[in-house]
Formats: sequence, C-alpha cells, structure tokens
Amino acid sequence: MTNCCWPFKFVAILLSCLFAFPAINGQTSSSNQSSALNAAITYFNNEIGEDAHLYTGKEYSPYEKGIKGHPFFESPEMESNSIFYDGILYTNIPLLFDIVRQEVVINRYKQDVRIKLLSEKIKYFTFSGHRFENMALTGGKDESTSTGIYDIVFNGKVKVLIKRFKRIKNSLKAEDPPAFVEEDEFFIRNGTRLFAVDNKGSLLDALKDKKDLIKTFTRKNKFRFKKNIEMELKMATAYYSTLNS
Repeated sequence: MTNCCWPFKFVAILLSCLFAFPAINGQTSSSNQSSALNAAITYFNNEIGEDAHLYTGKEYSPYEKGIKGHPFFESPEMESNSIFYDGILYTNIPLLFDIVRQEVVINRYKQDVRIKLLSEKIKYFTFSGHRFENMALTGGKDESTSTGIYDIVFNGKVKVLIKRFKRIKNSLKAEDPPAFVEEDEFFIRNGTRLFAVDNKGSLLDALKDKKDLIKTFTRKNKFRFKKNIEMELKMATAYYSTLNS
C-alpha cells in the first residue's frame, strides 16, 4: 500500500464501521459509535502496517552499560498504549518513554528493533495511567518556559503538569557506578500562563486570585512541598477549582 492511498482507505473503513451498527430509534447510540470508531482505528493500524508514519523514526541508541537503574518513566518494559502521532491516533502500541532524552520509543513494525519518534509530531500519548501532552501542540507555551512533553496529572480550572526528568549522576564513592536519578519539574497552567512551582510562594503566585484561601488551605493541610509535592499540588488545584466553579 502506498502512503498516498492509506488516508482515503481509512475514511472508507471508518464510514463502513460507523454505519455497520443498527440504528436505535432513528439514531446510532453513542456507545456503538465509540465502538465503531475504536474498531476502525484498530483495523486501520493493522492494515497500513509498516507503511504507517509511526514506524519511520530513527534507531534508538542504548546507553552505556553499567549505569544503575533505567532511563524510562515508570518501567523499562514496553506497555501497550495510545499515541496521537503526525495527525493519526494509534492504539495498542507498545512503547516506552525515555525521560533522560525525552524520547518516545517503540519497535519497528514486527521487528525487535527500537526506534525513537520525532517529538514535534507527538500530540499526546498515554502510559501507565498517565497522559502526556506536547505543550507546543495542545496548549501553547509561556515564553519563559521551554516546550516539551508534560505529564498532565490534574486537569480542572487549572492544570498541574510535570516534566518527568532523569539525569545520569556519578556516585560520591568512586567505586560505585553512576545512576539514573529522577528530578521532576512541576508546573501549573492558569489561563495562558505556565508557572514553575516548587514551594508555597510559587504556588500562591500561580493561584494569586485566591491567594488567601489557598494559603489557609495549605497551612491547614500541613503542606511541605518536598517528597509529596505532586499530591499537594493536585490537592491545592482541586480545591482552587471548587472556588471557581
């Protein structure tokens, strides 16, 4: 199948699946439409196979041996998830997220060869219950903050975003090997602005229209903005969302 033909074939598959379900009271049920759409996407992915733009990435380079841990988010084992890439939604794609290099990694079609995808073509993907979005494609960016892929951990009146990072750090003891160490960065998107948040002051700055109420909330709940900062930010923004509902 040539690349010029598969978009038209997908449209035909989608339409045939959508109209395959019987109408109920003159209308197709939303659950049937959703099932039809998922079936169309799955069938489409299987049909285009190695011709899919998803499999045109460059070979992924492994790290030097001897580094303790692994460079990936959550797990070094591939997990089947969805990814919206180059304008197409792909489902049930085994993938990894290298958070040292900020690269999404998959296998070549029906091969045990890892390739890296182009980040600028990734709109979003899921992994282990998390949803990652490319800020440049889903919500714009603040001029003072770098673009990139962020984990959306709360999505209410404001968003809590985490840039998942690992760095390779040498041990203090010369005899110990270097290790992959996670150092996440936390942000709140309020309107069109993206605020870096790592303490109470920066949280209050991000939610300044309810500053006094948020200050009281964080004090009552004994927020420390250390090892539990992710949960504390989700709690604070959830509370903020109730104040603006």
